[in-house]
Amino acid sequence: MSFTTTKDRIWVFYDAGASFLARRSMPVRKVGYGVFGLVLWVAYLVPGSTVRATFAALCRQAGQTSPWRLFHRYVKGFMLGLNRIEQVRHGRTEAIDGLLRIPEQARLDGLLAQGGVLMLVPHAHATLAMGRGLSRRYPYLALVRSTANARRAASETDIYRNLGCEYLDIQRESPSAVARTVLKALKQGRLVVAIADRLRDPPGAERPVDTENDLVRAHAFGQPVGVAGWPARFAWKARVPIVAATIGQTDDTISLHIGQAVAPTPEVSGTTQTWLDELERKVLLYPHEWTFALDRHWSRALRDAQRDV
Repeated sequence: MSFTTTKDRIWVFYDAGASFLARRSMPVRKVGYGVFGLVLWVAYLVPGSTVRATFAALCRQAGQTSPWRLFHRYVKGFMLGLNRIEQVRHGRTEAIDGLLRIPEQARLDGLLAQGGVLMLVPHAHATLAMGRGLSRRYPYLALVRSTANARRAASETDIYRNLGCEYLDIQRESPSAVARTVLKALKQGRLVVAIADRLRDPPGAERPVDTENDLVRAHAFGQPVGVAGWPARFAWKARVPIVAATIGQTDDTISLHIGQAVAPTPEVSGTTQTWLDELERKVLLYPHEWTFALDRHWSRALRDAQRDV
């Protein structure tokens, strides 16, 4: 059985349980979501765990001293973010609307006063919940990618619809339609937000830009990775800055922390590496909030970096 098939079958049970929990009181939700936290701890504690090795490497990259403490905060943030995502999915958005804080909002407003902005964010625990608060402040376009499984995609669509912003599912649209929509929005001076930390195997060093698959060879944590080339290309065509950002959260707030604006150039590799470096710096400020630390590509990059030390 493939990993994708396994995830799809697990989703059936998760969906039923999450739908039930979303309508219960906070104490009941905490107990229910604690099951997911327990699963994460089991994955961390099993002998030879790649989860534990990944967090040891992430801990070192972030300049912290205790992988165990970092993972504890990760699990806590994961459960908090899961609760908030499910609240959005089931339309209970009144609990989310007022949580967002943007410490650097004046700088973001200044950039938008000059034209469009392409904001790139990671898969963090509160990324989607942040999108709900962001829509209360800016009429932005969200680029989303639904899964191929119909049932899971329908649940994801419920989240996107309840964000309160315009969204474009790039999984369901042709590349040309995506390009037209995104470039139009950027040239109109709008904010476009995309989750941009999805990696693939890197193109070879002899051909660092794979135009057929829209991949760029870049480096993260000193390791070669394959990154989407469209942010650099679209930003250059629209002549707008790229802003990498990350999301942190507490029990009472969700915070969007934006990095320095990256001015695009015609050189796709250089621009891609620059915004990826900025995203890496932002992620390491809140490593316990970075859900995708356990993505197989990022995990491998982190563990390889640890071995190179």
